[in-house]
Amino acid sequence: MKKTFLPLNFKTVSASLSMLLLTFGLSAQTNVFDDVIATSPNHTYLEAALIQEGLDVALQNPMGTLTVFAPDDAAFTALATALGTDITGLLANPNLTNVLLYHVLGAEVVSTSLTNGQIATPLFTANTLKVTIDGTNVYINQAQVNAADLQADNGVVHSIASVLLPSLTVADVAISSPVHTSLVAAVIEARLLPALTNPLTQLTVFAPTNMAFDNLATALGTNIAGILANPELAAILLYHVVGSEVLSTALMNGPVVTLNGQSVTVNLMSGVMINTANVIAADLQADNGVVHVLDAVLVPSLANISELSSTNFELSPNPSSDVIKISNFSATAFSIINNNGSVVKTGKVVNNEITISDLENGTYFLQLSNNEGTYQAKFIKL
Repeated sequence: MKKTFLPLNFKTVSASLSMLLLTFGLSAQTNVFDDVIATSPNHTYLEAALIQEGLDVALQNPMGTLTVFAPDDAAFTALATALGTDITGLLANPNLTNVLLYHVLGAEVVSTSLTNGQIATPLFTANTLKVTIDGTNVYINQAQVNAADLQADNGVVHSIASVLLPSLTVADVAISSPVHTSLVAAVIEARLLPALTNPLTQLTVFAPTNMAFDNLATALGTNIAGILANPELAAILLYHVVGSEVLSTALMNGPVVTLNGQSVTVNLMSGVMINTANVIAADLQADNGVVHVLDAVLVPSLANISELSSTNFELSPNPSSDVIKISNFSATAFSIINNNGSVVKTGKVVNNEITISDLENGTYFLQLSNNEGTYQAKFIKL
């Protein structure tokens, strides 16, 4: 897995940005930094980073209006661990100013103004921020909002559970492509942006073009809206994602397991084919993986999923805080995948119940297995 703090080609934002923010004065008695971040016992690392980079002064601008997505201490600790360093190492990174400014919007945006799929440009403009709203859960890129609308006179703070990095992700590759607007719409509708924007995972995405989606819609006697309304949309999209980076030079004939739980088949006999789809553009590189463009949508076997739906297969309660109960289906084993595409728990199903009290709050995909196959459902842990 590649673990990078920032792509090396990012340039440091000029200190004149802070000066521009300060031109209106510094005499506020109430402001984002002093009244929210500096007084929070859970944001001491963020406070230290802002002070070190001189951005605490910019956040004290009484005439400005800002939105700060504030990673908590656990978020900084998790990033340090993932990068094989510590907080001191993070604070010593030469790109720290850029990272911090990537967490700030130049306008006040309260939680009620956020919409699913919204894309915003922060003060560090090398990349955008992507919003996912999944039930009561809100994500900024891969980071879940764990406290919203902490109000101050010059803006608002939303506490988040992960540090945001302006790395180029596989989601960005698709978003920037004019021939993948249907795929992007589907990813947004399925609430999979957090998985694809995680900068610390490595993924391979097989990306069908707009024409591929149009052809599928025609074959199904529907349109793009009909595809987006398909209850198995998430399962279909996860069938296009592999949980590691696989460049075209590393592809071999045979099956490859996807995050859907089912395998696609690679065929190198005539060009490169994934199942019956042709790879028409390969190795579109991102910092968290690679994208290969397909001329057709890959459709997994959904027969078992349809049968389960007809027998009222259910998870209850959903959302749940401690135990998920499975109704009208006998499962022997399970896997739980988080919104970042990582398997976080596996085991045997006992008495049709699965304990989830040890999971962090968020949205998950539950894969259930028995002698007939593997089936997937979505649940929320509160």
